Amino acid sequence: MLVHVLNKKGKPLMPCSPCKARSLLESGVAKVVSREPFTIKLLFGSSGFRQEVTVSCDSGSKVAAFAACANNQVLYLSEVILRNDIRSNMDQRRTFRRTRRSRNTRYRKPRFDNRKRDGWLTPTVRSKVNSHKRELQFIKKILPVTKVVIETASFDIHKITNPEVFSSGYQEGRQKDFYNVKQYVLQRDKHTCKKCKQDKCKLEVHHIHFRSNGGTDSPDNLITLCSSCHDKLHLSSNAEAESKKLSSRINKKPTLDATQVSTIGAYLKKELIFTETFGYETKYKREILGLPKTHYNDAICAGLFEHQGIKLSSSLIKKVHIANGDYKLRSGSRSEKEIPMSKIMGIKKFDKVISNGTTGFVKGRMSTGYAILMDIEGKKLDLKPIPKLKALKRVTARKSCLITRIPIENISSDTTLFSLQNTEKSSSMKKWVPASRN
Repeated sequence: MLVHVLNKKGKPLMPCSPCKARSLLESGVAKVVSREPFTIKLLFGSSGFRQEVTVSCDSGSKVAAFAACANNQVLYLSEVILRNDIRSNMDQRRTFRRTRRSRNTRYRKPRFDNRKRDGWLTPTVRSKVNSHKRELQFIKKILPVTKVVIETASFDIHKITNPEVFSSGYQEGRQKDFYNVKQYVLQRDKHTCKKCKQDKCKLEVHHIHFRSNGGTDSPDNLITLCSSCHDKLHLSSNAEAESKKLSSRINKKPTLDATQVSTIGAYLKKELIFTETFGYETKYKREILGLPKTHYNDAICAGLFEHQGIKLSSSLIKKVHIANGDYKLRSGSRSEKEIPMSKIMGIKKFDKVISNGTTGFVKGRMSTGYAILMDIEGKKLDLKPIPKLKALKRVTARKSCLITRIPIENISSDTTLFSLQNTEKSSSMKKWVPASRN
């Protein structure tokens, strides 16, 4: 573990050892400015010696990993869990606004003309792009970064949905020779109702996910039903749930993550200056080093070059991005109960606290004065007895990013990742030459 250092003006310097940081703090020439990651600020002038620090990033749609390396050593290592709840939160907000229209409340001006589409991204993808930029800016605040390397990827969506695209051709899609989507769906389902299995009746095409809920006209969202079954299905109270049971998704290939990764990489190229690398290069370096497949290992390998060894970190900073606030402010059948958003006994939701030596985040607060704690992944901590709010000690206040430090298993901070086996392997490939042990 290293301690990050800032000079008197708040500019980043090279990190130091915990022993030196403790000596500076005890002598009164430095002060603590952050606990995770632990950062101190000098109260006197310094020479400002800096080395070349390379920050490498493994971009992703669910998890993004970042690593800062200098002098063949990992100085900073983090994984950021990106938000995937924005769509559901916006649907919830839309529901609240719709129900509000039927109540006798103050007039609210229309906002339809406030929308802009220039360079528009979906709120989910925009949040993920901003999460990548925010973590890079954070690293630059605590380390003197000289170079940024990002692993980007572009996926062939047509090849994902149809692996035999090269043999059939890009213009030989599944809807070739069909006049429209409806004709293709009827032919695919063999002109048979998917519910009653009848073929000699009037057939209709049904949306699995209703268009009112964001469903599309893609063939993967359409099934064939007879007019009788179609009418009965729409009269049912759980029509969309029954539609999902009738649909078959065995041959459907998920493309959402691939599309988002490609979009994130494209927008990072527009808004940042960095050196680009690709997945096959990262994979080759990781296999030479003998590292397991993880996000943070990919981030470390993305910034390496030939003839370079690396000294690993024994801990990982894990971050989870959350919303700034909650949409639901009241509860009860008639919204008669107000949900407190402010502090209760000095504790707020998502505060990082300590209870009897156990560190966690506040997941919920009871009116009886007790608290429910969770870990960084949102799992409830089974603590007995249940901790009381007045007995909790707050470590950090609620932020839009939950932060904790976790150890990396089976890795020592004094380990340099080159063994004899890797040396022989790299010699046979005649490309990588391992560094000597320190």
